[in-house]
Formats: sequence, C-alpha cells, structure tokens
Amino acid sequence: MKHIPLAKVVTDYDKVITCMSPSKTFNMAGLMLANVIIPNKELFAKWKDRHYDFENPLSVTAVQAAYAYGEGWLDEMKLYLDSNFEFLKQYLAKHLSLAKFRIPEATYLAWVDISAYIDTDQNIPLFFANNAGVLLEGGNMFVQNSNGFIRLNLACPRSILQIGLDRITAALKKENE
Repeated sequence: MKHIPLAKVVTDYDKVITCMSPSKTFNMAGLMLANVIIPNKELFAKWKDRHYDFENPLSVTAVQAAYAYGEGWLDEMKLYLDSNFEFLKQYLAKHLSLAKFRIPEATYLAWVDISAYIDTDQNIPLFFANNAGVLLEGGNMFVQNSNGFIRLNLACPRSILQIGLDRITAALKKENE
C-alpha cells in the first residue's frame, strides 16, 4: 500500500499543511527535526511567528543522510517488522487464543485486545509492570473505549519480543488460575 499525501490530492487548496519527519521511520526522534510545508503565506507567517526555529547542524546532517542513504536499511527494517507482526499473530493464536489482534497497515505498534484475560477496570500497565516485569501502555492512554487493550512496540529484536510475550502470557495465566 502506498501513502498519498492529502496535498497531492487536493492541489487547489492552499490551507493543507503537510508535516513529515524521519523521527519514527529512522528512529531519530532525539534529533528534533521535521519538515513542515505550508503553501498559504498567511498561515506560514502565523506558524513562523509562533514557532521557535532551532536548526542543529548534526540533526540536519543526520536527516540528509537518512533520506539519501537509508533506503536499504528501511526496506530491511520493514521486512523485519512484518515478520515480528506475523510472529506475534502466531504466538497469540498458540498461547492467548482469546486475544484479538489484527496486523495493521502501517506502524510498528501492535494493539492487542486482552480483555478476555484481565479485569479491564484495573491499571493494566501497572499490572504487567508488577506481575511480568514488562513495561507497556494500555489502550486507554490513547483512545476512549479501549480498556482491555495493550499497545506493544514491535520495533525490537525478536528475542526481546519473545521474552516479553512469554512474561505477559505467564502473568495472564496466573491471573486466571
């Protein structure tokens, strides 16, 4: 699936603001650099008036390098993430078959509904921190009506993912004894 920016579709409307950053794609969030395209001169002036320009030469060089030379790494990373998502899907089917999960189209985060295994009124991240030694985020930190969901970051080595899933599974099984 290919992403098509809104500004490419709505070409005659100058109030579409496009923001891009290599932060997530290339794991460069600490460099604090993004691209903001504002075709409307009035909106651009407002943004410039309220925005603090900070151009770190190291950040600029790193972003240029990522865009110029990072395609091979990015392609390999996407394949690795795809395989981690497939691994998670198979793991859940085998060990937590009542969990609901769907491989997303574009992200490195997996949303898993574990409400069949846990009291959804409790603090789920605290439960896993205390009972599994795993730090994760509950769905209700991000959207309403998502008690019982956990958000897992799959941008990690498979061995770490396996350990985390084993601990999560053990804690849920113990909770349901």
